[in-house]
Amino acid sequence: MDRISVLPKTILHDILGRLPDKDAAKTSVLSKSWSETWFSFPVVAAWSKDFFNLPELPLSPEDPLWLSKLDIFIEYVSKRLRRLHDQGLAVKELKLCMEDTCASMLVSQSHHIDKWIQMASESGVEVLQLYLTRSNDKFYNLPLCLAEAKSLTKLVLNGGIRLDPAFLNHSLKFFSVRTLFFCGILVGDERVMEHFISHCPLVENLTLILCLLYKPSSVGDPPGSRADYVKSLSLHGLQKLKQVEVQGIGEVYIDAQNIEKLFYNGAIVDTSFKLNLGSYKNLRWLSLWFVKRADMWLLEQLPKIPFLESLILNHCSLCERTNISGPQLKFLKLTNCPNLKEINIDAPNLLSCEYSGKDEPVISFREISNQLEVNAHILMTRQPVDRLRQFIQNIEPQEVLTSLSLFIFHPYSIIESLGTLPCSSSPPSIKHMQLCSVSHRQTQYFPVLSWLLSSCFPETISFSLDCNFNTRAFMVRVSFVERSISSSYQHKEKVMEPLTLSVISQKQQYFYEMLMCSKKGECHCYSRGPECWWHGLKVVKITHLERTYANIEDLKAMLNALPLSDNSKEEFITFTLELNFRIASILPLNVNSVEITNRR
Repeated sequence: MDRISVLPKTILHDILGRLPDKDAAKTSVLSKSWSETWFSFPVVAAWSKDFFNLPELPLSPEDPLWLSKLDIFIEYVSKRLRRLHDQGLAVKELKLCMEDTCASMLVSQSHHIDKWIQMASESGVEVLQLYLTRSNDKFYNLPLCLAEAKSLTKLVLNGGIRLDPAFLNHSLKFFSVRTLFFCGILVGDERVMEHFISHCPLVENLTLILCLLYKPSSVGDPPGSRADYVKSLSLHGLQKLKQVEVQGIGEVYIDAQNIEKLFYNGAIVDTSFKLNLGSYKNLRWLSLWFVKRADMWLLEQLPKIPFLESLILNHCSLCERTNISGPQLKFLKLTNCPNLKEINIDAPNLLSCEYSGKDEPVISFREISNQLEVNAHILMTRQPVDRLRQFIQNIEPQEVLTSLSLFIFHPYSIIESLGTLPCSSSPPSIKHMQLCSVSHRQTQYFPVLSWLLSSCFPETISFSLDCNFNTRAFMVRVSFVERSISSSYQHKEKVMEPLTLSVISQKQQYFYEMLMCSKKGECHCYSRGPECWWHGLKVVKITHLERTYANIEDLKAMLNALPLSDNSKEEFITFTLELNFRIASILPLNVNSVEITNRR
C-alpha cells in the first residue's frame, strides 16, 4: 500500500478538498481505501456540465438521452448524500450546479433537490450553493426545511430559485451565517428577502444582484411572467456586516455601523438612486457603477465618510466640473464618466489616480503626495491630433507628469491628420507610455510613433505582447523598414526597403531599429522649431530577466525565443530612453540608461 493511503482520514479529506471536484471524484477508483475516503468526504459537489455534454445531446430535453443523463446526475448526488446521512457523518458543503439543464426538467425533479437540502441540513451543512437554470416561468421553490439549518455559514442562491412568502411565517435559525449571495432569484413578497437577511445577525458579506419581485396581474400567472426587479431594500441591526454588493435596486437603506466595503451598480435603475448606510464612519472602499447624478450624492455624502481610502466611479453621470476630496483617500479611479470637463482633486494622501475614457478633462490636484502615481487610459478616436498633448499639459501641477503613465488604445483612426501636428515647442516629459495595440499596416508604425513621441516624451515605452494587440508583429515579425525620402509629416513619397538577414528568418525588432538606426536623416523636425526627440537618442543597454545583452543580435534572439502569448500572463517589452545633454536641456528627463526589459 502506498504511504499516502495510510494517512489519517482528516488529512486525506484535506487533500481531496484541494483538488478540483471532478479530479477528487476520480480518486474513488484508485483503491478500496480511496473509495472509502471519497464516500466519507464531507463535501458533495455536482456540476451538470460534467454529466451533460451539450454538443452531443439532442435539442429536445424530452429525449431519452437527456433523461438518462439526468438520472445519472440524480443518482450520483443521492448516493453520496444518503451514505453520509445514514452513517451520521457530517456534510460540510453541498454545491449543486444545474445550469446546463432546462428549467422544465429541473422543476419536474425538484423533489430530489428538496430531499438533498433536507439531508444536508440534518447533517450539519455549513456551505450550501445552488446554481439553477434561469427561466421566465419556471422557478424552483426553496424548501422550508432550510430554515432549520442552524450550522449554515454560507448560502449562495443563483438563478431560477424562488423564496416563497411562507418563509415570513417561520422563525429562521441562521445564527451562524457569515456570507449571503443572492443573484437573479425571485421573491414572492418584497418583505421575504428582508426577513431572510435580517435573521442572519452575524452576516459579514452580503451580495444582492438583480433580484426579482413577483407581481401577478391575474390568478394563474406563471411565477416569472409578471416579475420586475426589486425596487427597494431596508435592513436593520446587521452590526457585523462589513462588505456589501448591491446591483439593480433603486433605493437602499442599510443600518450597519461597521460596513467597510460597498459596491453599488445602478445600471437598470430608471431614476436617481437613493443609498443610505445610516453610518459611514468605517467605510474604506466605495465603488459606484452606472449611477445617475452621482455628483450630487458624492457632494452630500463624501464629507460623511472621513476614512474613505478607495473611490471607484465607473460610467457614472457627473457634472462637467466635479470636485472630489478626501483626507484619507489613497486610490481614485474614474472610468468612462461622460461629459466630464474638469476634475479637481483635494486628497493630500492620494497614492494612485487612474483615468479612462474618450474625453480628456482638465485634471488638477490641490495637494500631491511624493508617492502619487497617475495612470491615464486614452482611447484615441477621430479628434484633433494635438488633443493628447493638450490633455497632458492640462494636468496640474506639472510635477505630476513625472509620475504619469499613459496607456494608448487604437491611435490609428487619426493617421490622416498627422501632418497638422504642431511642433513649435518641446513635448512634455512623462514617466511611461504603453501602446496597447499596433496596426496591421506597417506603413503606419513610423508616423504614429513619431506623433506619440512628439505629443510627449516618456522615460519608458512598453508594448504588450498579447496576441490580440498585434505588437508581436511590430516587435518581432516585421521584415520591412520604411525609409522616408523626406519628413513623414510632409507626406512625400515613401519606399519600402527589404532587410537582408541571416539565421533570424527576416524577423526584425522594428521599434528598436527605428529608434537607434543610424539614418538620422529620417527625423521629423520642422524647418523651424527645436530638434525632434530622435536627435537625442544614445546607446542602448538591453536587459532581460536581469541579464544584459550586448548587441542587437542578442536582442533578436531573445525576442524570437519568447513564446506566443496565450493571454494567461501578459508580457511586455519596455524601452527606457535616454537623451544626450543637448537635447536633455530641452526635454528634461531623469533617466540613466536606455534599456530594453521583458516583464510579466
